[in-house]
Amino acid sequence: MIRSLVRPTAKTLLLLIAALPLYACSLKSIALKQTVGILKESLPAFEQEWDYELVERSLPANIKTVEGFLVSAPNDQDLLLMLARAYGAYAMVLIEDRMEQAKARADASDAIETPEVDRHRLRAREMYSRAHRYALRALEERRPGFSAAFAKGRDALKRALKTCDKDDVPALFWVGMPLASAVNIGRDDVTMIAKLPHLEALMTRVVALDEGYYYAGAHLVLGGLYGGVGKMLGGDPVKAKKHFERALILTKRRFLLVQTMYARTLAVQLQDKKLFRSLLEEVLTATSAILPEQRLANVAAKRKAARTLARQGELF
Repeated sequence: MIRSLVRPTAKTLLLLIAALPLYACSLKSIALKQTVGILKESLPAFEQEWDYELVERSLPANIKTVEGFLVSAPNDQDLLLMLARAYGAYAMVLIEDRMEQAKARADASDAIETPEVDRHRLRAREMYSRAHRYALRALEERRPGFSAAFAKGRDALKRALKTCDKDDVPALFWVGMPLASAVNIGRDDVTMIAKLPHLEALMTRVVALDEGYYYAGAHLVLGGLYGGVGKMLGGDPVKAKKHFERALILTKRRFLLVQTMYARTLAVQLQDKKLFRSLLEEVLTATSAILPEQRLANVAAKRKAARTLARQGELF
């Protein structure tokens, strides 16, 4: 009788011991999932911030923290897209800002270019490249083979894009947005200009699937794409105006980067000084809190607008 009672107990203990690693893995998975959820909810806090210095000091550490979690979950789409979004914001809001400040100082001293400007430009392009790669990994998780299609060229990319639906929009957008920003600061680089057809295809598909995503961001990119280059390179003022005006409608003119980019690209290409001044003055007189959830982007837009308006004599 005693022997029969002991045997089941021993077996039970062995089963429990064998199950411990699985239990530990399960706990780790649950903890990671909960942490990812918290990180996802906390990202907007940076986008709502107005203090540049605070963001500059805290955002890099937070980015590296998220990358640390990605080591444990390398295929997590939420983490990949968070990193794409964070690296894109870091490059645009902080590094590009330093680059433009350095360029303004160089212009004031009649210097054509300075090592400081080059350094910031290269850093911005590297951060945009990281953002692009993370988003591409997220999209590859959803659509296996997409990365290969992207690398093959526009025709293969267009075929891959036809298989994408509305649920793919976040990944599609963040594949394109940092690439567009990298092209914007590297228009004298042939390798960057070669990416324009990819951008056009990506953002056209985003517009077709969800034109309002991320404050009409695809319209903003297409407006800059068609309005920032001459006709020989694929520029189209009519298309550019259509996209910028649609973005203004969808954002109710509260996402100030639209007006700033409208002025810096199409208004300059058309040499329309009245439109140029009107758009930039609208940005400068608006409060950055006009869109609280994107206050940081609006502060960046205002800083860019002020520097652009100061260059009016050079641009016209």
